[in-house]
Amino acid sequence: MISKFFVALLVMVLTTSAMATSVSLLHGSNFRDDLGCAPGQTCETERTTYTIEHFGLWELGTVFFFYDINDPFSEQQKGNNQFFGGTSATLSWSKMFGINFGNGFLRDVSFRGEFENGSGNGVFSFRNYFYGLQADLAVPGFDFFSFNTVIRDNPADPGVGVQFGMFWQMTHEWGKWRRFKFTGFAAASPWEGDADQNGVPFGTDKKGRFLTTQPQLLWDLGNGIWGKPNRMEIGAEYGYFLNRFLQKDKDEKVLQAMIKLSW
Repeated sequence: MISKFFVALLVMVLTTSAMATSVSLLHGSNFRDDLGCAPGQTCETERTTYTIEHFGLWELGTVFFFYDINDPFSEQQKGNNQFFGGTSATLSWSKMFGINFGNGFLRDVSFRGEFENGSGNGVFSFRNYFYGLQADLAVPGFDFFSFNTVIRDNPADPGVGVQFGMFWQMTHEWGKWRRFKFTGFAAASPWEGDADQNGVPFGTDKKGRFLTTQPQLLWDLGNGIWGKPNRMEIGAEYGYFLNRFLQKDKDEKVLQAMIKLSW
């Protein structure tokens, strides 16, 4: 099943009609020193993160993937060698079934599938699969705004959980040197797996709840220099993580400076 999923994703990537790829470099401090490290080690609280992203439109929907790699240029082979990423694809109802959603608040509905995985120093590896629906909404002032509801399936845990997520982007321009973008995502889950630590189905034990959001505020420096938007942006990302990696009471709040190059 998994091999078929990746074959389908490859076909989607190869048949995209429009696409965008970006690489970002982020740097910040105040990271936790006890998440994703090898046993007996502590992570550095100051980190550099390299991110690669790709988004494409294809005949029946979209495909997106990203990967974060911590401290990719470090000579230290311990502590911060972590990666996290995922690949997602959507199948648009309007494109598949010819449904006309009109010009109202709801612009489209899509089937959504996603695979994510990560690892810290080769330990604490995990993967999750997501299946559900995505709604594209016409929110005033936003370039795009989407909301999704998906089943969260961790093969290492019994049962499944549910996750709610959203993606957004807002662009404002007041001249060549004053073009700004506010973009990001949020994801939250009230439970993970089909039972909490007391064996209660769909329980609300704190271990299963999490919230992740990483909004970015970017200044389009490339538009001022070359007159070409969305090529080189600088700004900041704020990450807020409640029970990060589903670890109870492992919250994290991090502000990072960033530069993003797109083509």
